[in-house]
Parts: sequence; structure tokens; C-alpha cells
Amino acid sequence: MFFAFTSPDFGVKLFLMKTLYLFLLTFLISTSAFAATLSSTDQTYVDQAQSWIKNLDTATAKFQQIDYQGNVMRGTFYINRPGRLRFEYDAPTKDFIVADGYLIHFYDGETGQSNSAPIGSTLADFILRENGGFNDKVNVKNVSTTDDMINIAVENAEQPGTGELILNYSKTPFSLKSWRIIDAQGLTTDIILSGLDREKKIPASLFTIDNRNLNN
Repeated sequence: MFFAFTSPDFGVKLFLMKTLYLFLLTFLISTSAFAATLSSTDQTYVDQAQSWIKNLDTATAKFQQIDYQGNVMRGTFYINRPGRLRFEYDAPTKDFIVADGYLIHFYDGETGQSNSAPIGSTLADFILRENGGFNDKVNVKNVSTTDDMINIAVENAEQPGTGELILNYSKTPFSLKSWRIIDAQGLTTDIILSGLDREKKIPASLFTIDNRNLNN
């Protein structure tokens, strides 16, 4: 897919940030078996994906967030499992999304206010919980592959058709490279990671709603 990269105005920026937060918030998890009947090869890929998440401790990466019209925002992604992650958008934007171990927050830099929800009630839980993975959380719709990528599509178990998440892993080395959010109207938002670093130490203060100083 080719994107017409543009510089979004403030309204579009706010939409892009809230798209990511609201998807995490509204893609509610539920207990269910896998929806798809997977081949042994596909099940192996799903097992690899779950193992990769479970073995992920701390990591940082740059990200691009691209909406269905090609509008782009960039920033840095931080994760410290279990329980903590942060999407920090590049300056001059002061907004961020952070999970502090208990709640996931969307911080609005313009108003200085935030919206919050328990991590356990959001899609972020299957990545952030100690024994992270797909089982008992979301339905795996299908698994597809190309020469160098594995694509795993999941959806809300109780409300199929209300959204879809496609996780894209490289085969060698096996690593998460990007994911695509597809909403109920079929509109897409892509998150593309680069420069994943699993060795860098991350200050604990970055996973608190009170820290607003990354863009200094």
C-alpha cells in the first residue's frame, strides 16, 4: 500500500492519537477459545507470537502512526512488562498514552487532562499481563504469510465485526514489526515500529501520568 504522506493539522493529530487510545479502550477483551481452526503451521506461528510477547521485558522503538488518508504522526514507543507502556508523540505535540501498571491513560497536552480505564478491560491487557498472549482474550481470525512476514488477525470475541487488529511479525529474526487497526467502518490505522531496542534502560517515571517532560 502506498501512502500520500502529509503533515496533519491539529484536528487530524488529535484524531490520530485518540484513534489509538480509543481502540485500546473499546476493543474489550473476553474469555473465548480461538475462533479459527488453525493448521499446525499456523498454530506454530501463533505460538511463536505468544512466546515473543511473553519473553518481552523492556523495549523502546520509534513508531509511525498512519491513518487511512495517509496522515502521519511519529513518536517513541516504550514498554516495560508486565503492565507498563507509553506512546510518546514527537514535539511539539505534548499528548501521550501511558499504562502505569493499573490504568491506561490518554493525556491531552492542550487541556492538561486525561481519560483513563483499567488495563484489564482493554486490548492492551493481552500484551501487558504477565502471561501475555492471545489465549482466552481474543479470537484469532486467520494467519497469513509472505516470504518474510507473518500476519495474525485477531478480533473481539464477544463482538465480532466491531474491529480487527492485524499483528505483523518478521520471520527472521522473529519480531513484531507493525500492526494495523481496522475499525468497524473498515478504516485503517497502521503503527510501524523501527529500531526496536530491548537492552536500553527505561526510567520508571515515564510510565506515570504526571511525567510530561519527554519533549523537552
